[in-house]
Amino acid sequence: MKKLAISTVLMSVFAVSAHAELINQQPSSSTTVAQYATMPIDQLAKAAQSGQGSAQFFLGNRYKNGQGVKQDQSQAFAWFKKAADQGIPSAQLNVGQMYASGVGVKQDLNAAKTYLMKAAKLGDNRASYNLAVLEERAKNYVNAYQWYELSTRDGMLDFRVKDMSEKKIVQLAANLNTNEMRLARERSDRWIQSDD
Repeated sequence: MKKLAISTVLMSVFAVSAHAELINQQPSSSTTVAQYATMPIDQLAKAAQSGQGSAQFFLGNRYKNGQGVKQDQSQAFAWFKKAADQGIPSAQLNVGQMYASGVGVKQDLNAAKTYLMKAAKLGDNRASYNLAVLEERAKNYVNAYQWYELSTRDGMLDFRVKDMSEKKIVQLAANLNTNEMRLARERSDRWIQSDD
């Protein structure tokens, strides 16, 4: 799994009783990416329209938050998706989260999982965490345990997410037997070792 640098994490709050919350974030930092974060909207739109994935992500973020443009979740989703389809993990994470919550796009849990898995495969533990949340909401506790377990491992580790995941693992362990926990850990091992 690729090791990626980490930047700021934005916590999205969703009212879900007795369950963890979905999270999203911004892409890894670099000089070019930092320029997109502060670039005037007309220049950012031009860069995004030319196909630059990081610019597409930041344009999506501007639409999502209404920064320099009218807030428009559908436009945010469209730009995040363009960046996600270019392999930008942070955009994949946001597309998955938006599909999961039905913000800016019709809710589609299968599509959410697809995009979150792409980001997780690129080492983003926030995506693994979001997959765990979706499985926990569906009461698939072995699968949730697996994804929480993965979000504590290698890749682009956000240590706040790692800490939240470790707490969720302890909570889930109270409802799982030894064989179920072993199965979840074995699935985690296979996921990390696989290339697909």
